[in-house]
Amino acid sequence: MKWLLLTFLSACICFEGVLNEQLRVVIKEPSGPIVEGSDVILQCVGDGEDMSHVKFQMYHKWLRSWFSIDTTTSFRCWYYNFNVTRDNGELSLRVKHMYKWHAGPYRCISNGSDSQSTSENMTVPLQYLNGISISEPGSIFSRYIKDPRVVRVLRGKDVELKCCATSSEPPVYQWNRKGNNWIFPNNNLKIEKITLEQGGIYTCKATHPSIPGLVQSKSVLIEVVEEPLSSLQLSEMNLILAIAIPAGVLFLVILGIILCKCRVKKRNLKGSQLLDEKSCKAPIWKGSASSLPYTVADSVPLVM
Repeated sequence: MKWLLLTFLSACICFEGVLNEQLRVVIKEPSGPIVEGSDVILQCVGDGEDMSHVKFQMYHKWLRSWFSIDTTTSFRCWYYNFNVTRDNGELSLRVKHMYKWHAGPYRCISNGSDSQSTSENMTVPLQYLNGISISEPGSIFSRYIKDPRVVRVLRGKDVELKCCATSSEPPVYQWNRKGNNWIFPNNNLKIEKITLEQGGIYTCKATHPSIPGLVQSKSVLIEVVEEPLSSLQLSEMNLILAIAIPAGVLFLVILGIILCKCRVKKRNLKGSQLLDEKSCKAPIWKGSASSLPYTVADSVPLVM
């Protein structure tokens, strides 16, 4: 009896393994590392599975649901660079210029007449490096100033710059100075008691650890001055006031125009109502102060 039970459990486990491995998503091209912006071909593989009933599905992170990828999908306008082909019994999905939002996860699902089977989820191991930026710790606006950037610092003061990049793996950072062989292997650059000779163009370079060809760099000019900074550049508070004051004045002007239009409209409406009340009344005789509602369209007065 125990032997039969063990045999039955083993058969169930094997059967479940066959079902799990019946459908799977594999990367057909490229064979090496997949860099962001490359063309990728995914293939749905099934052992003896009829691919005419199989579809690719991708998980939509915003909607938090799966949707089928085919020529009739409602998301075709969003994923116009997807191309599904069925050649020689093979089901392939070609993604042109794959980016982070195309990485998946993907799966294959079969809607056969016998049963429904689903493959395991597969996410494309996409390698990327972008979005490098330089900022000053404690500063709000420095990260969003367009290149080329200039950082003015008083001689004898400390200056600190931070370099960041968005990458699939933690990048390798290094700073270098133009016209000098000096290299600083870190993302944070701090110069204490800076001198006039230490001013110049500093460049931060970020390199992907697995793919050396993925490199991003950004430069900044450190200008060392001897005059107080208040006479050379706007402080952050002055910059905030320079943006907030014109915006507040513009808001007040727009609000005043809207209120003026509403007041004129209300005055015109009240005048029209008074005119309607006067037109509905006609005198009984000449010089009479009393009146009756005028409802009959008669042009002949009652008393002359």
